[in-house]
Amino acid sequence: MKCAGRTETGLRSQNEDRYLILDTESIHAVAVSDGMGGHRAGETASATAVDTLTERLTSCSGGWEAALTKAFREANTAVHTLAQSDDSMYGMGCTLVAAIYDETHFVAANVGDSRLYHFDGSTIRQVTHDHSFVAELVRRGIITEEEAKTHPRRNLITRAIGTESRVASDIFPCEWKRGDMLLLCSDGLCGVLSDAETAAFLRNSVDLDATCASLISRALQLGSRDNITVVLVQNDGGNA
Repeated sequence: MKCAGRTETGLRSQNEDRYLILDTESIHAVAVSDGMGGHRAGETASATAVDTLTERLTSCSGGWEAALTKAFREANTAVHTLAQSDDSMYGMGCTLVAAIYDETHFVAANVGDSRLYHFDGSTIRQVTHDHSFVAELVRRGIITEEEAKTHPRRNLITRAIGTESRVASDIFPCEWKRGDMLLLCSDGLCGVLSDAETAAFLRNSVDLDATCASLISRALQLGSRDNITVVLVQNDGGNA
């Protein structure tokens, strides 16, 4: 498997995004987290979530769905406990999207509006479901996906890691094949790039790191004002 990741502060004063590429003999996983909160609290939330996820997945045993569910639960506990212990971090939280994979299957999980896409060489499909105010409006048919990109409440998420003592993660078991790609990203990317344009970048990709850079550059050109993080995984048909 081939992996690459990149994060960009963009127009923000600090980068509250974090990403993970975990490649060991026992597990192969990727993740993206987008923090929220007061001064440095968002950065702390996303770092805590990713660090906890890394620790739990590195030592996990059993099925992938159970491993991700448990890791997300413990990440939530870690961020929430820290937020409760420091007034300057009260209310902080973050999104979290992750996947465990091998050459034939992957299992994705998410909380919040950071996304995971599956690209099969021609078609891109959003695997995860956003936990956000505008996503709910789209699901109800009240607004379109294009209208959601400019909605004044587009940054309001309805589920986050750390803001409550408990949180439910959504789990998505999937199959994929040689040549397919996974794209994980924060909303600094998917909030401005259309799925069609994103697919075009993936279709023309010859180097994953360069493609990450190109996607971020394009998001900045389109006016993204947020931190932007991209992680790519390409299934090369070998052992993960």
